[in-house]
Amino acid sequence: MLSVIDISKNFGDFTAINKLSFEVKVGDVMGFLGPNGAGKTTSMRVITGYLKSDSGNVIINNKDIEIDPIHTKSMIGYLPEGVPLYLDFSPYLYLDYVCQVRNIKNSKAAIKKVINDLQLEEVKDVPIETLSKGFKRRVGIAQALIHNPKLLILDEPTDGLDPLQKFEVRKLIKKLSKTKAIIISTHILDEVPEVCNKCLIINDGQKVFEGTPAQ
Repeated sequence: MLSVIDISKNFGDFTAINKLSFEVKVGDVMGFLGPNGAGKTTSMRVITGYLKSDSGNVIINNKDIEIDPIHTKSMIGYLPEGVPLYLDFSPYLYLDYVCQVRNIKNSKAAIKKVINDLQLEEVKDVPIETLSKGFKRRVGIAQALIHNPKLLILDEPTDGLDPLQKFEVRKLIKKLSKTKAIIISTHILDEVPEVCNKCLIINDGQKVFEGTPAQ
Protein backbone atom coordinates (compact mmCIF):
# COMPACT_ATOMS: atom_id res chain seq x y z
CA MET A 1 0.00 0.00 0.00
CA LEU A 2 2.70 2.51 1.08
CA SER A 3 6.38 2.30 0.20
CA VAL A 4 8.70 5.02 1.44
CA ILE A 5 12.04 4.75 -0.38
CA ASP A 6 15.12 6.66 0.81
CA ILE A 7 13.36 9.97 1.41
CA SER A 8 15.47 12.89 2.62
CA LYS A 9 14.50 16.44 3.52
CA ASN A 10 16.79 19.33 4.42
CA PHE A 11 16.00 22.80 5.69
CA GLY A 12 19.14 24.76 4.89
CA ASP A 13 21.98 23.04 6.73
CA PHE A 14 19.58 21.07 8.94
CA THR A 15 18.75 17.49 7.90
CA ALA A 16 15.24 16.65 9.07
CA ILE A 17 15.02 13.25 7.30
CA ASN A 18 17.97 11.19 6.13
CA LYS A 19 17.28 8.35 3.66
CA LEU A 20 14.24 6.97 5.48
CA SER A 21 12.66 3.79 4.08
CA PHE A 22 9.78 1.58 5.25
CA GLU A 23 6.61 -0.16 4.06
CA VAL A 24 3.07 -0.30 5.44
CA LYS A 25 0.48 -2.72 4.04
CA VAL A 26 -3.28 -3.01 4.43
CA GLY A 27 -3.84 -4.65 7.83
CA ASP A 28 -0.79 -2.96 9.38
CA VAL A 29 -0.97 -0.41 12.19
CA MET A 30 2.51 1.05 12.49
CA GLY A 31 3.53 3.03 15.55
CA PHE A 32 5.82 5.86 14.41
CA LEU A 33 8.00 6.75 17.38
CA GLY A 34 10.90 8.99 18.31
CA PRO A 35 11.84 11.91 20.57
CA ASN A 36 10.76 15.48 19.86
CA GLY A 37 12.65 16.81 16.84
CA ALA A 38 13.36 13.32 15.47
CA GLY A 39 11.67 14.09 12.14
CA LYS A 40 8.31 12.37 12.59
CA THR A 41 6.10 15.31 11.60
CA THR A 42 8.31 16.23 8.64
CA SER A 43 8.20 12.60 7.48
CA MET A 44 4.40 12.55 7.66
CA ARG A 45 4.20 15.83 5.74
CA VAL A 46 6.40 14.40 2.99
CA ILE A 47 4.40 11.15 2.86
CA THR A 48 1.12 13.06 2.54
CA GLY A 49 2.52 15.43 -0.09
CA TYR A 50 2.39 18.57 2.07
CA LEU A 51 6.16 18.83 1.64
CA LYS A 52 8.29 17.77 -1.30
CA SER A 53 11.26 15.54 -0.45
CA ASP A 54 14.74 16.50 -1.66
CA SER A 55 15.31 12.90 -2.76
CA GLY A 56 13.63 9.52 -2.61
CA ASN A 57 10.12 8.36 -3.49
CA VAL A 58 6.73 7.92 -1.82
CA ILE A 59 4.71 5.20 -3.55
CA ILE A 60 1.02 4.78 -2.67
CA ASN A 61 -0.91 1.95 -4.30
CA ASN A 62 1.88 1.59 -6.89
CA LYS A 63 1.73 5.30 -7.84
CA ASP A 64 4.42 7.90 -7.10
CA ILE A 65 2.92 10.84 -5.16
CA GLU A 66 4.91 13.37 -7.19
CA ILE A 67 3.94 11.88 -10.56
CA ASP A 68 0.24 11.27 -9.76
CA PRO A 69 -0.59 13.56 -6.80
CA ILE A 70 -4.38 13.69 -7.26
CA HIS A 71 -4.86 9.91 -7.27
CA THR A 72 -2.42 9.22 -4.43
CA LYS A 73 -3.61 12.02 -2.13
CA SER A 74 -7.24 10.92 -2.60
CA MET A 75 -6.27 7.66 -0.90
CA ILE A 76 -4.82 9.38 2.21
CA GLY A 77 -6.62 10.37 5.38
CA TYR A 78 -4.42 12.69 7.45
CA LEU A 79 -4.82 13.93 11.00
CA PRO A 80 -2.08 16.53 11.59
CA GLU A 81 -1.08 17.56 15.10
CA GLY A 82 -2.90 20.89 14.73
CA VAL A 83 -6.01 20.28 12.62
CA PRO A 84 -7.06 23.43 10.70
CA LEU A 85 -10.68 23.48 11.92
CA TYR A 86 -13.04 26.32 11.01
CA LEU A 87 -14.01 27.35 14.52
CA ASP A 88 -17.23 29.17 13.59
CA PHE A 89 -18.52 26.07 11.78
CA SER A 90 -20.38 23.26 13.52
CA PRO A 91 -18.88 19.75 13.15
CA TYR A 92 -21.66 18.86 10.70
CA LEU A 93 -21.09 21.97 8.56
CA TYR A 94 -17.32 21.45 8.64
CA LEU A 95 -17.62 17.81 7.57
CA ASP A 96 -20.06 18.81 4.82
CA TYR A 97 -17.46 21.30 3.58
CA VAL A 98 -14.79 18.55 3.57
CA CYS A 99 -17.17 16.37 1.54
CA GLN A 100 -17.56 19.15 -1.04
CA VAL A 101 -13.79 19.66 -1.29
CA ARG A 102 -13.25 15.91 -1.75
CA ASN A 103 -16.21 15.61 -4.15
CA ILE A 104 -17.87 12.89 -2.06
CA LYS A 105 -21.12 11.91 -3.78
CA ASN A 106 -23.27 10.59 -0.90
CA SER A 107 -22.12 13.15 1.63
CA LYS A 108 -25.04 12.79 4.06
CA ALA A 109 -24.36 9.08 4.55
CA ALA A 110 -20.60 9.69 4.91
CA ILE A 111 -21.15 12.41 7.54
CA LYS A 112 -23.66 10.29 9.45
CA LYS A 113 -21.21 7.38 9.59
CA VAL A 114 -18.22 9.33 10.94
CA ILE A 115 -20.40 11.25 13.42
CA ASN A 116 -21.62 7.90 14.73
CA ASP A 117 -18.14 6.29 14.72
CA LEU A 118 -16.57 9.24 16.57
CA GLN A 119 -19.56 9.78 18.91
CA LEU A 120 -20.15 13.37 17.81
CA GLU A 121 -23.95 13.28 17.65
CA GLU A 122 -24.46 15.43 20.76
CA VAL A 123 -22.24 18.26 19.45
CA LYS A 124 -22.75 18.02 15.68
CA ASP A 125 -24.61 21.36 15.50
CA VAL A 126 -22.53 23.26 18.10
CA PRO A 127 -19.84 25.79 17.00
CA ILE A 128 -16.46 24.06 17.01
CA GLU A 129 -14.87 26.95 18.95
CA THR A 130 -17.01 26.05 21.98
CA LEU A 131 -15.96 22.39 22.01
CA SER A 132 -13.46 20.79 24.37
CA LYS A 133 -10.03 19.76 23.10
CA GLY A 134 -11.19 16.14 23.06
CA PHE A 135 -14.20 16.86 20.86
CA LYS A 136 -12.08 18.99 18.50
CA ARG A 137 -9.67 16.06 18.20
CA ARG A 138 -12.52 13.75 17.30
CA VAL A 139 -13.75 16.18 14.62
CA GLY A 140 -10.19 16.11 13.25
CA ILE A 141 -10.25 12.31 13.12
CA ALA A 142 -13.66 12.44 11.43
CA GLN A 143 -12.38 14.63 8.59
CA ALA A 144 -9.52 12.18 8.04
CA LEU A 145 -11.96 9.26 7.74
CA ILE A 146 -14.87 10.80 5.86
CA HIS A 147 -13.71 9.77 2.36
CA ASN A 148 -12.90 6.19 3.47
CA PRO A 149 -9.17 6.37 2.67
CA LYS A 150 -6.99 3.28 2.22
CA LEU A 151 -4.05 4.92 4.01
CA LEU A 152 -4.63 6.63 7.35
CA ILE A 153 -1.92 8.80 8.94
CA LEU A 154 -2.67 9.98 12.47
CA ASP A 155 -0.46 12.37 14.44
CA GLU A 156 -1.24 11.98 18.17
CA PRO A 157 -4.85 10.75 17.57
CA THR A 158 -5.75 10.40 21.27
CA ASP A 159 -4.18 13.68 22.41
CA GLY A 160 -6.61 15.49 24.74
CA LEU A 161 -9.05 12.59 25.02
CA ASP A 162 -10.23 11.18 28.33
CA PRO A 163 -9.58 7.47 29.13
CA LEU A 164 -12.96 6.30 27.78
CA GLN A 165 -12.56 8.32 24.58
CA LYS A 166 -9.03 6.92 24.13
CA PHE A 167 -10.41 3.41 24.50
CA GLU A 168 -13.12 4.09 21.87
CA VAL A 169 -10.63 5.60 19.39
CA ARG A 170 -8.22 2.68 19.84
CA LYS A 171 -11.10 0.27 19.27
CA LEU A 172 -12.03 2.17 16.10
CA ILE A 173 -8.42 2.04 14.84
CA LYS A 174 -8.33 -1.74 15.35
CA LYS A 175 -11.58 -2.07 13.39
CA LEU A 176 -10.33 0.19 10.58
CA SER A 177 -7.05 -1.72 10.28
CA LYS A 178 -8.83 -4.66 8.67
CA THR A 179 -9.24 -2.66 5.45
CA LYS A 180 -6.63 0.10 5.77
CA ALA A 181 -2.92 0.74 6.23
CA ILE A 182 -2.46 2.96 9.30
CA ILE A 183 0.44 5.00 10.69
CA ILE A 184 0.16 6.43 14.21
CA SER A 185 2.63 8.90 15.65
CA THR A 186 2.31 8.95 19.43
CA HIS A 187 4.15 9.84 22.63
CA ILE A 188 1.93 7.44 24.62
CA LEU A 189 4.00 4.25 24.56
CA ASP A 190 1.20 2.24 26.21
CA GLU A 191 -0.80 2.86 23.04
CA VAL A 192 1.66 1.01 20.80
CA PRO A 193 1.13 -2.60 22.00
CA GLU A 194 -2.60 -1.84 22.34
CA VAL A 195 -3.18 -1.05 18.66
CA CYS A 196 0.03 -1.57 16.64
CA ASN A 197 1.46 -4.71 15.05
CA LYS A 198 4.58 -2.85 13.83
CA CYS A 199 6.69 0.00 15.09
CA LEU A 200 9.32 2.26 13.60
CA ILE A 201 11.63 4.39 15.71
CA ILE A 202 13.57 7.30 14.23
CA ASN A 203 16.11 9.68 15.72
CA ASP A 204 17.82 12.63 14.02
CA GLY A 205 15.84 11.81 10.88
CA GLN A 206 17.18 8.26 10.61
CA LYS A 207 15.60 4.87 11.24
CA VAL A 208 17.06 3.26 14.36
CA PHE A 209 14.59 0.38 14.77
CA GLU A 210 11.84 -1.39 12.83
CA GLY A 211 10.01 -4.43 14.15
CA THR A 212 7.16 -5.54 16.40
CA PRO A 213 6.13 -3.81 19.64
CA ALA A 214 7.32 -6.88 21.58
CA GLN A 215 10.78 -6.62 20.03
